[in-house]
Parts: sequence; C-alpha cells; structure tokens
Amino acid sequence: MVKKYQVFISSTYEDLIQERQRAITAILNAEQIPAGMEAFKTGDASQKEVISKWIQQSDIYLLILGGRYGSKDEQDGISYTEWEYLKAEKLNIPRFAIVLKDEYINRTLEASHSEQALPEYQQFKEKVTKNHLVSFVDSLDQLELEIMKNLPVIIKDHAASLEGWVPGHYQRDYENLRDKQNDVSDEIRQSNQDILKMAKQISGLKDDYIGQYHFSYIKKKLEETIVPQDEFNKDLQSAIDNIKLPGMPKEEVEREIKNIESQRKGQRELLPNLLEYVKVNRRELVGPGLRIFQRGLIGKYYIAELEQLSLAKEETIQNSTHFQNGQILDSRYNSLYFTEEGKKFMTMLDELNSSD
Repeated sequence: MVKKYQVFISSTYEDLIQERQRAITAILNAEQIPAGMEAFKTGDASQKEVISKWIQQSDIYLLILGGRYGSKDEQDGISYTEWEYLKAEKLNIPRFAIVLKDEYINRTLEASHSEQALPEYQQFKEKVTKNHLVSFVDSLDQLELEIMKNLPVIIKDHAASLEGWVPGHYQRDYENLRDKQNDVSDEIRQSNQDILKMAKQISGLKDDYIGQYHFSYIKKKLEETIVPQDEFNKDLQSAIDNIKLPGMPKEEVEREIKNIESQRKGQRELLPNLLEYVKVNRRELVGPGLRIFQRGLIGKYYIAELEQLSLAKEETIQNSTHFQNGQILDSRYNSLYFTEEGKKFMTMLDELNSSD
C-alpha cells in the first residue's frame, strides 16, 4: 500500500497566512498530508503539549521563515516557531525550510512589523540556513514550486526512516489523538478532518503527474503565461521604427506600418497564451520539431517556460546544401520539440477535452 507522509508546517501566523495556504496546496498536490497548528492558543501549556505530539506524529518538518521572529515562550525564552524547529530537531525529523527573500518581505510586510533586525531573528535565520535543505523564494508561486520539488527528494532520501501513514493506521492514531485533545476547538477538528478527506481523495493520482508537476498545475501555468502588453507595445514600436528609413516614401512607410501592426496583432490574437501556442504548433512539436529562425517575444516568454517545465527542448540544427556548381550553402536554425513529458501533457489534455 502506498504510504502518505505527514508534513508539519511551522511559521509565524498572522503575517504568513497566504504563504501557509499555498504550502498546504503544494503538499496536497504532492499527494502528502499537511498539518499545522496556527489556531492553537499561544502560551497555553496544554496546547504546547498537543503541538509537540503533532510534530512527533509528523514525518517531515517544513519551516516558512518570513520577516518576524514571533512571540516568545516565557518558559524557554525563544519564539514558538524556533521551539517547534528545535523540537523537530530533537526528534530527528527530516527538516527543510522556505526562506522568504528580503525583497518579498519588504513588499508584503510593513516596516514597523519587521523583526529582521532582532539578534534572536538573525541567530535563528543563520541556524536555519546552515543546517539543512533551504530554498530562498520571492513569490507565492515559487514557494509552491519549491515545496513540490523538494518533498519527493526528502522522501526518497529518508525512505528507510520515514514511517508514513496508511489509511487504517492513520485513522486509529488520529482517533486516539483526537480523544486526548478535548480542549481543541471544533474548528480545528473539522479542519483536520477536511484535510484527511482531501488526502484520501487524491490517493492514486500518480498518473496525473508529469515529471514532478501535476497536470492541473502545468495547464494553469500555460494558460497564465502571456506576453505582457507593455513588452508587446515596445517590441511593435521598435519594429515600426526600423522601417522608417531615410528617403522612403511616406505612403510606403504607412503601408509597411499597417502590415507590421496587422501581422503582430494577428499573431497575438492567435497565440494569446502559452497553451494556445502549443496547440497551434502541436504537429511540429510532437513530430519533426518547430523551426525557430528568429527568437522574438514569443520565444522569450513561451519557449523559456516550456523548457522550465521540461515539456520541450530546443537544439541547434545545421544543414549543408550542395549545388551543382560546387558551391555549398551552410544553414543553421533552432528546432523546438516536445520531450516525453510534453507528449504526455498533450495526451492528457486531449483526454480532458474529450470528456468535457
């Protein structure tokens, strides 16, 4: 039976609500079970005991470190986040950390709320970044990607020591723990039940993964990848400026401008996003390869994303044409073609469209 692994999410709470939610989404998309204790009352000894047991019952510890050190535990003199971190260390639980970059923190956290200058924060951050696997991120999308990328690595590296959960085992332990935490709010109990239900619902979805990414994630990513309007306008103006040669008749200039505007705008309407790009060029991408003689805006934004998701690969093709007069013409161009992951994505996309 395939095991699921419980991932305990540790962080300060009020400043990282969105980040924690994206972490939960990433863990569920990775077919694992998220667990977090943000709704427990800070400073309550009985709640610390419950949190301690949840950490002990978890297989993996995930820290999200933002711009705050957090409130301190009067008993230990350290923040509750660091207390959880040290608890996982003491239990020898595999740990990894998502550290938010300063640029991201400055965008999302008011300067007056930042605790980055505190010695305790600096010491904790230094400890975190030196001890184990760490990813530095500057966006919610990157946070989700890093979790989905690193979880399988951690599970593989620690497979021999991770206990994991199977449905019957998990249910028994869950019920035993629930009986001991009568002071936990109904909201938290319902939340945990919902998480368990979601984890069960995603069981057996391995075939929906393309490489390390879920099909739905890739499809959404392709739909959201577009050429920014300001970049399109700038590129169009540059092309127009290039045809305004000295001495060219005004009528010819105006005609060329109209042709360029019509061509570029028509291409933008035909290829509004990366998903449409792969649909339109599917035959070449699956077969001999899509020839790319000049890398424009579409190449800059679309091809790079396809390679980032491992859906396509670009290679340079060199040809030599021999003429009867003995001359040889060498030509060179780039060819873009689907990898096995790209072909699998298109097959799954066809299946989805046929079921609609």
